[in-house]
Amino acid sequence: MTPPLAIAIVRADEAAAARLDPYLTAGERRVCAGQRAAARRAQSACARVAAKWLRLELAAGRGAPLVSLDAAALEAHPRADYLACAITGPGGGPPRFEDGALALSLSHAGDLAAAAVTTARAVGVDVERVEARAAAFADEHFTPRERDGLARGAAAGAPRAALETLLWSAKEALYKTGALDLPARFSFRDIDVAFPPGGARLAPPSVRAFALTARGGQFFGRAVLTGAFALVATVPVPPAIALG
Repeated sequence: MTPPLAIAIVRADEAAAARLDPYLTAGERRVCAGQRAAARRAQSACARVAAKWLRLELAAGRGAPLVSLDAAALEAHPRADYLACAITGPGGGPPRFEDGALALSLSHAGDLAAAAVTTARAVGVDVERVEARAAAFADEHFTPRERDGLARGAAAGAPRAALETLLWSAKEALYKTGALDLPARFSFRDIDVAFPPGGARLAPPSVRAFALTARGGQFFGRAVLTGAFALVATVPVPPAIALG
């Protein structure tokens, strides 16, 4: 059985951050305020509140495979419960719940923020806006096998920009788990994944669960692809579970 993986995406702008501010502790506000740009402060605040909401939902026995978080959903839990599950600041490492109860990962792109929470030992999430990239981007970051997969997907009718964005998001999410056996100096070509996940044909809009192997490790995840953004969240799967 794969571990629970809860994902939330939330609008992240200054107005949204102001609405979510009461759900942050004083320490979390200081962390967010430390971001130089107003947009980054809003993204940081919204992603943190989304992660706290996911944790509370899991504790209530309501897993959230993928939720677009809004103000009404936030009211499902008392404000005091949000304040009781504080998230650390950067501090030279990825954010985490101060009590270490669950693993979390945060991401943002433009006016979107995303969070993933799991009972597994690690998780990575990445959200990216779909945009066309120069050919040099694929040459620098994707392996020959991955570029072949992109070409096949595009030939089957999927938008090339969306597929490239999804693949990049998958590699970022895998990296953010911290579970890959990577050399001290690495490039993203060192993270080679079969694409699209599970051999499935992907075209926006798509929401799909998948299993994949990267650097000898087994991972479970979910991928979301729309015409506007791609999101991937992954968790490492222990060998006993991977073998079934």
